[in-house]
Amino acid sequence: MEKKIQKTLNGWQSALLLIIIIALVAICVGLKVGGPMIGLFLSWLVIYGFCIIFRIDYKEVNQGAFDALKVVLPTMAILMAIGVLIGSWMQSGTIPTIIVYGLKSINPTYLLTFTLIFTAVLSLVTGTSYGSAGSAGVAMMAIGNAMGLNPGMVAGAVICGAMFGDKLSPFSDTTNLAPAVAGAKLGDHVKSMLWTTVPPMLISIVVFTVLGFSQTSGGYDPGDLNAYVSYLEGNFHIGFVTLLPAILIIVLLMFRVGAFEALGIGAVAGGIVSYFVQGATLKSIFSVAYNGFSSDTEIAVLKAILNRGGMSSMLQYVAIITFAVGMGGMLDRLGVLDKILSVFTKRINSDGSLILATLLVGYVTSAVSSSSPMSHVLTGRLMQPLFKERHIEPRILSRCLEDSGTLAGPMIPWHGYGIYMAGTLGVAWSQYILFVPLLWLTPLFSILYGFTGISIKHTKD
Repeated sequence: MEKKIQKTLNGWQSALLLIIIIALVAICVGLKVGGPMIGLFLSWLVIYGFCIIFRIDYKEVNQGAFDALKVVLPTMAILMAIGVLIGSWMQSGTIPTIIVYGLKSINPTYLLTFTLIFTAVLSLVTGTSYGSAGSAGVAMMAIGNAMGLNPGMVAGAVICGAMFGDKLSPFSDTTNLAPAVAGAKLGDHVKSMLWTTVPPMLISIVVFTVLGFSQTSGGYDPGDLNAYVSYLEGNFHIGFVTLLPAILIIVLLMFRVGAFEALGIGAVAGGIVSYFVQGATLKSIFSVAYNGFSSDTEIAVLKAILNRGGMSSMLQYVAIITFAVGMGGMLDRLGVLDKILSVFTKRINSDGSLILATLLVGYVTSAVSSSSPMSHVLTGRLMQPLFKERHIEPRILSRCLEDSGTLAGPMIPWHGYGIYMAGTLGVAWSQYILFVPLLWLTPLFSILYGFTGISIKHTKD
């Protein structure tokens, strides 16, 4: 008699699969061979092997990968657009102009604080952390590098500011998705998040101000800023016209134009300025769009700042997202997530333990799915009945989804957000992870409120 085909993995099989995948990724990262990419690539083959051994329909499991990838296709398209935009803005003189004006007007001591607030306001108004980091964030990184500040700190300020706005803006996709999954109203959701997001933001402002003073005191050497300015002014036409691509993209984002479309139009505008203002040829414009900008300067700092961009520079990040998100979709079809997540829901005996479990589930689903939307859906689906059982208002669940599922992204090196921030800002995950206080503190406030009852609202029936 033929053995019956399984539909999902059981508990020990799920645990074994996860251990193998984690080991593969850890080995590849430890050997420094392309980061987690090869380990994630091999995870697909391991999952295929498990399906063969335990007689599971691989076609159904594999379909889960492609269903999951549909969710992050916009992210991958945005990454490619960012690569083109950075190269285009270098060639057009847009970023060099911002660097020149920034070096002349911004005090290095307060650059971190300024970066945090500027990106937060822009992200809050536009509703996109992608657009905020891809435009203002790239410019602030260039200025910070020219000033000799720790790039991880500058990137941390960009990320905290961008995620603050993304989390609270009513125009953000995650801000709308979380209450929809939890069954809460958008206005109630945003008001509830103020409790867990504003205090960490205020603390972050203090932290980055202190870091700014520490970076520019003692043996601080900003380098020869005048030499940087002289080189940029001598090799690019600097002026208002070269700022038009940056102004255009901010206007487009404020008018709710999609992030990919806004970044793409901004890149095209940069190409136009390159042709008419900087005297670039059509061939060189297309070459920079794909290969990135290359400068012949002998100044090491400027070479590191200017030699960036191009669609090709983002291909490795798109590959990581593809394999990571696809793996998450397959693990969901295999029932691995449900088996693992059930561990966090067995000992819930109070509002505080429920919120703690929800946050932990949010981090696990984020790490496995590599996608904030998928994390919200998976976590909300599992935890909503438990919140109803304890008569806690849906706005608290939706807040927890954002406190973990949204903010976890940049904290996970293979997550779509983490890959985007590292690729866009030109820093490694290990450089910025210690300088994102907003992301670390927000879930702690959420847990504190859960166990103390502060801001926790219950339904009447």
